[in-house]
Amino acid sequence: MTDTRLTLAMSESDRTARLLSGSRVLEGFELAPQQASIERIFEVQMNEAAYDISELSLASYLIARGRGEARLTAIPAFLSRSFRHNAIYVRSDSPWKHPSELKGRRFGFPEYQMTAAVWVRGLFRHEWGIANEEMEWLTFRPERIPVETPATLQEGDIFEALAAGRVDAIMTARRPPAHLFPDSAEGGVLRRLIPDVWDVERAYYGRTGIFPIMHLTSVRAETAERHPELPRRLYELMLEVKRDAAAQMLETIKNTTVNPWLWESAERAMGLMSGDSWPYGVAANRAQIETFIAYLQEDGMLQRPLQVNEVFHPSVLDT
Repeated sequence: MTDTRLTLAMSESDRTARLLSGSRVLEGFELAPQQASIERIFEVQMNEAAYDISELSLASYLIARGRGEARLTAIPAFLSRSFRHNAIYVRSDSPWKHPSELKGRRFGFPEYQMTAAVWVRGLFRHEWGIANEEMEWLTFRPERIPVETPATLQEGDIFEALAAGRVDAIMTARRPPAHLFPDSAEGGVLRRLIPDVWDVERAYYGRTGIFPIMHLTSVRAETAERHPELPRRLYELMLEVKRDAAAQMLETIKNTTVNPWLWESAERAMGLMSGDSWPYGVAANRAQIETFIAYLQEDGMLQRPLQVNEVFHPSVLDT
């Protein structure tokens, strides 16, 4: 492998497709995409720092930084963001309609340290008035890096566990299978906990300004040391790719998705979010990263407090 051939591991989206296909190039470097599931990418990068550039869990990266892990650095190109109110599910025959009703219940996550789970526990504490110790936490896969948690690891599938009543509610980044939760979200064994959840999420954003970050972009520190210009140039390229994706989404000559009301949704988001529905950069995201760091501390998963300027490569701190 030549010094300028860099391994790249990312899930495909409109923020990454042009990089993975090679239609957008990083001048002076050859990007070599690697095939793996996002869960596998996270595990390999966190434990082996195997990729020069990779998508990475915000939570796991910060936990490792708090322990003094120095094999990775990061740039503020956030490849996954999602409100997670809509990712909380219960059985359709359950009586609960609001998270505050789940106090003392059995609540399942795929993994305790996953970023989405950290956000949801923060919501329980700060939005819905339930402390960590007032819930029974269950998980359904081993932690990708070792962390002490109050959760009990379960065997089996998280969706089937909910359907069978072995857990009262779950949060899952992945949509439940169609035989339990139809495409219309109606008439299945499972349902979303919160009625009118999309309006609830918009109201949350209106109050807080938070569109929760899930994944950032990691760079192997050794690679950044060999090529000190890389982190900034990579950030600028990824910012251009993201802007191109937004412009393509709004172009009405051709709908690039199978959603007939894509443009209505996109225009509504742009109006609510001041014209940038997916912000990159440190400045635009500093407040919510500080909030997330505080949530990790409340969860007991940070060995020391972190400052935002410690999270990213020095060359991108002015973004």
